[in-house]
Amino acid sequence: MSKFSSVWRFATSWYVSLVVLGANGVVIGAVVFFSVYPGKPKIAIIDIPGTVLTDDSAFVISAYLDFARRNDGIKAVVIRMSSPGGGAAPSEQLYFATRKLREEKPVVVTVGDVAASGGYMMALGSNYIFANPSSFVGSVGVRLSFPGPLIPESPEEDVVTTGPFKISGGSRRDFIELTDQLKRSFVQMVIAERGNVLFISENEVGQARLYSGIEGLRLGLVDAIGGETDAIEKAADLANISNYGTVDVNTEVARIFNEKIRRIIEPLLAESSSGPSLAEIGALMDLSDGTGDGSRSALGITGLDLLRRPFLPSGVDGSEADFGIPKIEYFYDGRSP
Repeated sequence: MSKFSSVWRFATSWYVSLVVLGANGVVIGAVVFFSVYPGKPKIAIIDIPGTVLTDDSAFVISAYLDFARRNDGIKAVVIRMSSPGGGAAPSEQLYFATRKLREEKPVVVTVGDVAASGGYMMALGSNYIFANPSSFVGSVGVRLSFPGPLIPESPEEDVVTTGPFKISGGSRRDFIELTDQLKRSFVQMVIAERGNVLFISENEVGQARLYSGIEGLRLGLVDAIGGETDAIEKAADLANISNYGTVDVNTEVARIFNEKIRRIIEPLLAESSSGPSLAEIGALMDLSDGTGDGSRSALGITGLDLLRRPFLPSGVDGSEADFGIPKIEYFYDGRSP
């Protein structure tokens, strides 16, 4: 009996109890850490290199932004961008998508060569804009072009229309007013987003001038001179995080895209010992560069439009469908008219 008493006193002594409690604490702490805190907080890096904003490129960039917004482990986002702008609708879409992301987590843009017109519009959706001294920013304006003569010829005798502008869509004055309306909207967007730090008049903003990064900083079009490292540090500061990691969103989204392709293609390869036919390869090549819709394919797969969208390893030269309507662009191409 005395032996059991001695063992019990030893087991309940303070130093044994401390060891047991400490071990339990380690176990419980590990469970809590790995279930509640599965890893470091992440800063997402989105790369938009030399990209003209079209329907296709906006589709892909929106997928990047949506991935960063939906991933709970991502606490802040850095967008490395260089874009002269592009179509009006894609530019507006990306501004709204960036602003939506900003509402949930900090977004910092770092400008490479240029963020002009629609590219600058997208950058306005962020919390903070960095530029290099030699970057170009601004060009706040609109360009409207027509596929044919502005004053259309009379319709053929076998064509019947209702309304005087059914063919043209409006008079020259109507389109001038439309362009001016969009310009004012763009200018007001700049005023609304940059008003507290802007040192340039509304009239000067609307002149669509292009500024260097240094001049853009002086005028309040950008927030600071700096590069990617500065942008990451600023994003971490805005998110109030430390000991963070980074995640390459382009690579992650491309990986998901490739997995979807593999799930579609592998069953077909398993059925055919000789591998894909030339028609199948040609169709996939069309899909990969965004020039086709898979109509040449003998695959018989539904939903191939998902594969048609290009990704952005080094930029996008997407093409817009030509519907024969006026093209409205927030775009700077550096060429004289």
